[in-house]
Amino acid sequence: MKGNILLKILELLADKAISTTDFVGAVLASGYGANMSKIEYEYGKRRRFSALEKEKLLEFMKQKACLQKFLSKLKHDGLIMQTKKEKNRFFLSKKGEVKLAQLKNSLPRKKYQILPQHNQVIISFDIPEKMRAKRSWFREIIHNLGFRMIHQSTWVGKSKIPEELITDLEKVNLLKYVEIFEVSKMGTLEDIKNTK
Repeated sequence: MKGNILLKILELLADKAISTTDFVGAVLASGYGANMSKIEYEYGKRRRFSALEKEKLLEFMKQKACLQKFLSKLKHDGLIMQTKKEKNRFFLSKKGEVKLAQLKNSLPRKKYQILPQHNQVIISFDIPEKMRAKRSWFREIIHNLGFRMIHQSTWVGKSKIPEELITDLEKVNLLKYVEIFEVSKMGTLEDIKNTK
């Protein structure tokens, strides 16, 4: 019996390098007197878990690298500066403060009066990537108006679109990217066809 388990262990090690922690954990979780298939099962569970953990770690590292690249660009553009004592601390430069004020003042308010209505309203928009800040601003507005996202750039709700919002969309040059529809009939296409 012991020779058989030793053979299985050696086969397992021959196929791949395994971590001692995963292997010992598998043996302990299998219980006293467990056969090799039980140990292999427990080891497989730990390997799958380790793969998920590695995936999460890789994703975190990608995000961290992306953030570091972004911070480097902000530093290069003169918008932020590092403290002299602690290299991991940043603060806004004078240029950054000016840019922040410009960004804050360039977009109109975010809250409009919510006026409920009976018919569904569909808002669809295709705002270019270079206008990302304006797109985020618009998404926040329609969310605040009680609309819910059914697709990345398609929202549905039962609220009237305030005239001030239309005026503000025109001021920030977004009106041409936004379509608003009011749905007077709802149901399947068959239902709508039969009502004609």
